[in-house]
Amino acid sequence: MGRLSFSSLRARMALLLAVAVLVTAASTAMLVTTLGAANVQVDRLVNAQNRLELLSGISGRIGDYAVVALRSAHDPQLRQQGAMTAVRRAVQSSFQRFENALGADVGRMGDEEQRTLMAARSRTVARLRAQFEVLDRQIETAFLRPDPADGVRVALDVFAAGFGAPLGQAMEDERVAAHEAQSAVAQLRDRTLRWGLSGVLIAFLVAVFVYQRLGRSLVHRVADVATAASALSQGRTDTRLTVTGHDELSLAMARFNRMAAQLARREARLVAAQRTLQEIVDARTAELRAANTRLESVDLARRRFFTDVSHELRTPLTVILGEAEITLRGAHPPEDELRAALITIQNRARRLHRRVEDLLRIARSESGQIELERSLFPVRDLMEEVRESMSPLARGAGLSLVLAEAQEGLLLNADRDWLRQTLDGLVANAIRHSSAGSSIRIDAAGEQGAIVLRVCDSGSGIPAEELPHVFERFWRGAAGGREGTGFGIGLALAKWIVDRHGGQIEIESKTGREEGGQSGTCVTVRLPSPETDICLEAAQ
Repeated sequence: MGRLSFSSLRARMALLLAVAVLVTAASTAMLVTTLGAANVQVDRLVNAQNRLELLSGISGRIGDYAVVALRSAHDPQLRQQGAMTAVRRAVQSSFQRFENALGADVGRMGDEEQRTLMAARSRTVARLRAQFEVLDRQIETAFLRPDPADGVRVALDVFAAGFGAPLGQAMEDERVAAHEAQSAVAQLRDRTLRWGLSGVLIAFLVAVFVYQRLGRSLVHRVADVATAASALSQGRTDTRLTVTGHDELSLAMARFNRMAAQLARREARLVAAQRTLQEIVDARTAELRAANTRLESVDLARRRFFTDVSHELRTPLTVILGEAEITLRGAHPPEDELRAALITIQNRARRLHRRVEDLLRIARSESGQIELERSLFPVRDLMEEVRESMSPLARGAGLSLVLAEAQEGLLLNADRDWLRQTLDGLVANAIRHSSAGSSIRIDAAGEQGAIVLRVCDSGSGIPAEELPHVFERFWRGAAGGREGTGFGIGLALAKWIVDRHGGQIEIESKTGREEGGQSGTCVTVRLPSPETDICLEAAQ
């Protein structure tokens, strides 16, 4: 039954609170009782000392009364001045104060025995006052006699014989009462100390008992929860608590176990998902490796294809070049027209042979990109080669190819063959889009650390809306162009080669429909100037 009563933490906390309240109330009650008793005894001590002082004051006033009476007996003038009246009133006032204090003390006492004792003291003081009043009447009578001094002296002697002993007894009683009150206070202090120590011991024993019965298991279980939570935070999801009891903490421990079980299941699912993900990654990695292997095979086949095609093209080109050279070097030189045709065939075959060699280089390279073979050469020589190569084509189209006088000392550090092919392509484009009788201008100049090459014509021009697309591969324009306009790869190839050299290519064009009626196109190629050290080395 007791176990059921304290199965809840609320009940245990209420019991602990009740015990604390009871201990506090008992301590307060004991303290109040002790303070009350101490206050009573202190009041007794103070009152006794006060009464003792009042009795001493009565004795002093009566002494003053006796002295004034003797002096008045010898000096009638003092009697006329009212000296006796003043001391008489002082004595009566002292008696009155003592009686008032004694009455107040009797009124505060609750013990009947104490009241009786105080009443007896009151009667003693009343007799003393009556004796004083008798003395006062006797002295007044003595003042009426012819020789008042003897009468006053006799009256005072008789009064002293009857007044001293009761007054001394009354003062002794007050001293005894003060001593008793002081002793009672000391006893109360000792008793309070003993009871206080006993109360502390009892409170300690009660606290130990309550801790053993109510708090110890609670503290241990809270420590178990803290330890389990620390283990769970370290990843040990198999941690479980032993649930004992049916209170709120036990319910929390059971929920902790359920939470740990859920975390364990989630961790197991996470591990399984991670394992599955690893398997998927491994499978995809294997697939990527297989795809990479297939790509390598495709790339190998591509390079083999380019190699085979290049070899197949190079063989007949070699034969063509050989036959043309043999014919030109023969003992019987051909006629001028035939010689010119053979020279053209020879030049074209050489150019095609170089392109085939480029294809072989691409096929044999691992990156599939052309590796530039840079060299330092004069710009004037490059321009002369372009004019020599493209002059027959220009003459055939009825055009004139004008080469501007290039500046002396202009050098380029570039792949000469690819750059010459780029300029050949730009001149060929100009020839295709120019009308018979017009001219094409080629010039070169140095501008702000760059070598600028320009190819300009006065052909039909390119519409402004088509200019952003001219460098796109296989783009041939919206109008389509006349026969022989090409496949739309010339400018794209030129831009690619210029970009590979770290330069820029720009195009400006006007059509006859624009302001002024003039048309034409100008292509500008900007290539970086070679470094000074390279130029000096070439000059040396």
